[in-house]
Amino acid sequence: TPLSEALRRANEAGARALVVVDGTGEPTGIVRETAIAAVPQHRRPWVAVSTLAQDLTDGMRVPAELTGQPLLDHLRASPATEYLVVEDTGEIYGVLATTDVERAFVKAMARPSA
Repeated sequence: TPLSEALRRANEAGARALVVVDGTGEPTGIVRETAIAAVPQHRRPWVAVSTLAQDLTDGMRVPAELTGQPLLDHLRASPATEYLVVEDTGEIYGVLATTDVERAFVKAMARPSA
């Protein structure tokens, strides 16, 4: 799929991340925002979105029910910039960016103690 079409579909669906899937719908990669931004607008119809995707490793799949310290432990064990968050059923819940986790952590640390 051309990058321009993938972005159009994502915008239409209200998605904020691009996940590449194979012919059976199985996720195979995540496209980083920085990779998208690096492609000039006029080139996007000719760039396959799959060429921009980072292959998913097992550690990049995060169970949706993970929170708190278990989530942080998982992220530390498998460093990446983005993670695919999946439900128990295997359905995609979303994409978690480490920058969002860092922002939330800084915000939580800045709150005064009760």
